[in-house]
Amino acid sequence: MNNWTARLEATEAPLGAARGECQPSDPVQFVLVPLVYCLVLCVGLPGNLVALLAFLQSGQVRKAIRIYLINLTLADILFNLTLPLWIPYYLAGGHWALSDATCRLAGAAYYIATYSAIAFMTLISFNRYCTVRVARLDLALNRRHGAVAACVMVWLLFLGCAVPSLAAQQTWAGSQGTKCFEQLAWHRNLAYAMVGFFAVSFLVVLGAYASIMRLLSATASQGSHRRLARAMVLGMLLVFVVCVAPYHLTLAPWVAGQMQTPGCSPPSTLDILHTLSVALLSLNSCIDPLIYCFSIKALVHPGTSLQCLGPVVRI
Repeated sequence: MNNWTARLEATEAPLGAARGECQPSDPVQFVLVPLVYCLVLCVGLPGNLVALLAFLQSGQVRKAIRIYLINLTLADILFNLTLPLWIPYYLAGGHWALSDATCRLAGAAYYIATYSAIAFMTLISFNRYCTVRVARLDLALNRRHGAVAACVMVWLLFLGCAVPSLAAQQTWAGSQGTKCFEQLAWHRNLAYAMVGFFAVSFLVVLGAYASIMRLLSATASQGSHRRLARAMVLGMLLVFVVCVAPYHLTLAPWVAGQMQTPGCSPPSTLDILHTLSVALLSLNSCIDPLIYCFSIKALVHPGTSLQCLGPVVRI
């Protein structure tokens, strides 16, 4: 990756070819981003592994919400596992020292994990909204088999989206080393589709939180399960606003700018903002375990819980 690329290059422009052979130094890209990735790896991977063990300790997974949480945790773990491959790449100034097959897997896994996590957060928020309704919605998505089917569809959808990047060569020789996931041009329409997917997901999460707040304000009884549902959806909403939204707000204009700007030039303000948004996007995977702690309080059953604070409340 060079100065103008982000991690989800499966959706972005042929930057190496468009910019020529020069590569100006970019401390944001090659210093800040790997430092953030190191932090995310050190905090996110242990946190998500602990959360996954807690979810699975009950033996049989029966509730839809637990299925969604397990899959969100798996997506975060997959994301964390790609970081040891990308950190050296950034620290080396954008030189890929591994094989082309490893490059393909690393890029595709990053893409699959990021957007699967967004989908699972959306499903979790909708599920929590359904649980606080006075007349609960008995939808297939809120039952065990429906949740399993939804999660399988999410994984298959984004795996299918990643197939083109897995099938084509993704490394090429640049002036300052071998580049990874920068060679092929992808239509800007796919970047717009990513922004559209984020917008729909964000509106669902925002709508779920607003509906829960309206229901709580109109209901005299505010049981613990309703307060915890509100806390969980609020956590998801904050992740969208702080971590996910900045990337998608800069993605479309950034891609358009990369495709229109010829030659080699220093990073623009939009380039820097986009790179910073990539760093923020990665924080998602280490914030999710904190949401579990503050909104669930205890997982699976007494004696096998993440008792971060407060009394035991089961999901």
